[in-house]
Amino acid sequence: MILLKGLFAKLKAELAFVVLLAVASAGAVLYVRAERAIADRDAVLHRAELICKSAGIDFASKRPRVADGVDCGNRVQQLAEWKGEAERQTAQLMAQALTDNAARQARDNDAARRAAEAANSAALAMEKADAEAERRNLVDREWFAAVNNVAGLRPAH
Repeated sequence: MILLKGLFAKLKAELAFVVLLAVASAGAVLYVRAERAIADRDAVLHRAELICKSAGIDFASKRPRVADGVDCGNRVQQLAEWKGEAERQTAQLMAQALTDNAARQARDNDAARRAAEAANSAALAMEKADAEAERRNLVDREWFAAVNNVAGLRPAH
């Protein structure tokens, strides 16, 4: 207990120094925080200026009574809206192109199927006409029409 009384007595005698030490510590902490805040503010301002330069406009406003960054913010917003619209239109065009391609592919597949069926039918007709010509030992008009059909030519008249 006596030891604590002695400690409190010394603290009371040096109270002005202890208060000064606490105030100085608080001031140092506030100074460091203020320096960090200033550095952060400068970094953000620098980034804003770079963004504005990229958007093609100055960060500093040239119009009176308009805060710095307002014109730049409006320009960046316009560019963002334009980008969104361009992406929407691009997606729409791509979807349309895919739809058109699918339709064209379906038409091509149908035409190829019909051509294959026609070629198969012509080949069968040619086999039939060839067998008939061999049986009769005579190449006639039907045989020539079948040959023309196999070759994809129009029938002889």
